[in-house]
Amino acid sequence: MPRFFFHVRCRGETLSYDDLGLDFPDAVTAHNGALRAARDLDGVFVTWDRNPHDCTIEVENAAGELVFSVSFGAIFAGHAKPFDPHV
Repeated sequence: MPRFFFHVRCRGETLSYDDLGLDFPDAVTAHNGALRAARDLDGVFVTWDRNPHDCTIEVENAAGELVFSVSFGAIFAGHAKPFDPHV
């Protein structure tokens, strides 16, 4: 099963680097997992003294290639929607 790494970056600065990663069957499932996990981080930005609208979650594969990125602003505003794997 492919491994995906979830990094949090704000204006180019890495705030959280995932060196363990998580296994997902595909990028669609990883995307949906990223959206769920990101919603749980809403309060963390206050601790980091960051505006979540300036931050993204960047997901890389095991080769270190960027698979996708999603802004926390879009996630918290409800604009980033889960993908339907059956479409």
